[in-house]
Formats: sequence, structure tokens, C-alpha cells
Amino acid sequence: MYSASSFSCVSPSRVSRDCQVSELPLVKCLLCKVDSTVVERTCKKQENFNRKFYRCLTGQYTSAQCKFFMWQGDYDVWLVKEGVLHAWTYCHAHRIQVEVPDSVNVSMKGVNDGVEKMRCELKEAISRIWVAGIAFVTALVVFVAMNLVIDTKDMSYY
Repeated sequence: MYSASSFSCVSPSRVSRDCQVSELPLVKCLLCKVDSTVVERTCKKQENFNRKFYRCLTGQYTSAQCKFFMWQGDYDVWLVKEGVLHAWTYCHAHRIQVEVPDSVNVSMKGVNDGVEKMRCELKEAISRIWVAGIAFVTALVVFVAMNLVIDTKDMSYY
């Protein structure tokens, strides 16, 4: 299994080109023997335009280019399989925002109003508990102080 602690951000030497935030964790390349992190790129070729992929940049300008390459769909499945990413995390983190119908917004207003009312009531209850706690502590301090004073007066007779 691939260690979750082995993924990281892009190295500082590549910050200028890789300043965008990756959608998925960027892990150390498995194929390279050097300490190289996989990077996220977006395809500009017409047949895969705007499709994200992940690759290793080791030897990119030489004939010794690293062979690590995965399209986003394959990469996220691989991350889940290797234990770097939980399946539910990826699914919930990438929900698609859709336009909500007005009828849902109207019904949600009632729910939101109810939640707001409960929040205010809870805040008020906590405030009462806080005041009661302060009153209790004050009474306890006064009680202890009075007992100390009484004990001190009793001792003065001896």
C-alpha cells in the first residue's frame, strides 16, 4: 500500500508553472528512482481538450522521460486503491453544483428559519447556563470564605 504521508505539494523549483491547486493529492512517482512528485496538467490537444492528467516530469526534456502517466479518472481510482485517498472523500469533495428550483428554495426557507430559531434558543440557553454557573461559583466562593472567617474566629478563642 502506498503511504499517505508520501504525497506533497509541488516542489518550489516548479512553483511558477504549477501554481494552480491540484484537485487530487500529488504523490511521489513510483517509477522514478529520484525524489520526483507527480504533477497535474490539463490536455490542450483537441481530442482530449481540458482533460486533466497526472505525470512525472523527470527527464521531460531528454530521451529518458519517465513513463508515469494517468488520466484523472485512472489516477483517482489508483489513489483510492493505494489507500492515499478514501473513495467517499473524493466523491463528496467533487459534487456538481446545480441550479436549485424555486420551490425547493421556498421550502428550504422554512427549514432555514427553523434552524435559525433553534440556534437562537440554544444560544439563549447557553447564556442562562453560563450565568447560573457564574452565580454558583460566586456563591461557593462566598460560602468557603465565610467558613474560613468563622473558623478563624473560632480559633481566636483558644
